[in-house]
This record gives sequence, structure tokens and C-alpha cells, in this order.
Amino acid sequence: MDKNKNYYKILEVEQDATEEEIKLAYRRLAKKYHPDLNKSDPKAKEKFIMLHEAYNTLIDPERRKIYDQAGYNPRNIDLSDLFWRNNYMRFRDILRQIYSTNNRIPKVKPPPEGMYT
Repeated sequence: MDKNKNYYKILEVEQDATEEEIKLAYRRLAKKYHPDLNKSDPKAKEKFIMLHEAYNTLIDPERRKIYDQAGYNPRNIDLSDLFWRNNYMRFRDILRQIYSTNNRIPKVKPPPEGMYT
């Protein structure tokens, strides 16, 4: 896989393209590279999958914002905004439950004798 994918190049649109332009470009290229319509081209399926991945990223405003910030490399993503948007306290409580020594899984006691007879 190419680690420097440029979704705008894949969809053949400009970086400031509107949602409607992205949809039109995707439909045009999906028809062109759809595996069922291009049985003679062995790379059509691979191109179609890349088109679908690019479309899913650029059509969603949040994903597009992250992609524009970081590109394809996931190491470049700034997650600081994620904590404030998604109730930081709830996330902190989940981590506390996972890593707390007081919340270890209790030992399972066997049932009282004669309970299942």
C-alpha cells in the first residue's frame, strides 16, 4: 500500500472541492473502474477500492478535516480535540476503570453445595 496516498488526486478533484463535486467525481470514476464493468483490466478492482476509500474520507467533514491536517499518515493526527468534543470525563473514567488496581476482576466463587442437585 502507498503510504502517501493523495485522495484528491485519486478522485481527480481540487483540495477546495465541494461535497457535490466530490460526489460527481466519485460516480464518474466508480463507473469507469467498477470491476464488473472492467473485467479485462486486472487492476480495476484495486483502483475501485482506492476510489471508495478516498470518497469515504473526503465526503465526511470530520474525516476530511483530519485528512487535511495529517494526510494519510495516522501518526500526524492531533487527537487533543477529540477529548474535548467527546466528553473528556467519560473517557477518563473508562481509563480509570481499566487501569485501576481496585477494580480487578473478582475471583469466581463456586456455587453453594447442593444448589444444582
